[in-house]
Amino acid sequence: MHSPQEIGADDFQANRSPTKMYRTAPLKGLFTHQKGGFYHDGRFPTLQTVVDHYDALLETGLTDNEKSDLISYLNSL
Repeated sequence: MHSPQEIGADDFQANRSPTKMYRTAPLKGLFTHQKGGFYHDGRFPTLQTVVDHYDALLETGLTDNEKSDLISYLNSL
């Protein structure tokens, strides 16, 4: 489990929860974020930018094809 700071988020939302942990947005219906942006504060305009952010931050080493597959999967939820 990564802290909010480790994934590039501040702890404002986490501190408001009973567990003091950051909760990610549900993946079901992810397409509804297409207009408002992704991430807890809408800072990423596309799923590609979200995937690129985590790839760089967590050094996942995903290939372009794997990123594309991940985005396709997320859009299918």
